[in-house]
Amino acid sequence: MPLLSGCVAAVALPLVAGGTLYARQEGSFVRAATPADPAKTAGTPRVTLTELAELPPPTIEHTGPGPWQPFIEYALAQSAALAEAARPQSALIVPDGVLISPERRACGKRDPAVIVDLDNAGTAFAPQSDRRPDQGLAAGLARLREAGIVVLWLSELPASKVGDVAQTLRASGLDPEGKDQFLLIRWADDRKQLLREQANEDVCVIALAGDQRNDFDELFDYLRDVDAAVGLDAMIGQGWFLVPPPLAPINE
Repeated sequence: MPLLSGCVAAVALPLVAGGTLYARQEGSFVRAATPADPAKTAGTPRVTLTELAELPPPTIEHTGPGPWQPFIEYALAQSAALAEAARPQSALIVPDGVLISPERRACGKRDPAVIVDLDNAGTAFAPQSDRRPDQGLAAGLARLREAGIVVLWLSELPASKVGDVAQTLRASGLDPEGKDQFLLIRWADDRKQLLREQANEDVCVIALAGDQRNDFDELFDYLRDVDAAVGLDAMIGQGWFLVPPPLAPINE
């Protein structure tokens, strides 16, 4: 199987809640007064004991569901259902009758996996340190890994670039522990379609994410009339997910 495997230093920061510094003292939290004009604070205590047993939770701005949420939720649901399925099926389709009534490829009792396409609109991914992850993706992928779902990254880059890709994903926070694996081009006759199919022989690919339809199946590269593939529309949102590129240059 063409899976290629790719330490973060911890930094201690002051505990901050609502703009006030806190420190622990004998099982309680002590709130330190905010620095002010000595003339205005004369005679007032510099430290006030509170009844807090723990720090209040930080205020997090609600940004709403991101574009990757349907992909994450679908993969989690499919993974949970996989163990109960009599005939597990993947998100890959067999070639026969694909335009009208697509049939999913079988995958047997194997570990669930997702494939995330790194390339942008057909242009090979460029590993760079100045890349930011799309909204909510890092947290979503962490949920998948916790659920035992294998995360595979696909690109038409040569396998010799695996170290650069792995480093970029670690730096971006999308694969902070370097646990994920990669589907990259190893031989002259390799194609993305072949990499997807080979991966499905070792894991059960339950969901695919990409920014265009040929990230799901190379059939779309050969269709003269995309509208003729009416049967494939049902796959969108049910195994195939059109999403923004997972990593974009910071200056975009």
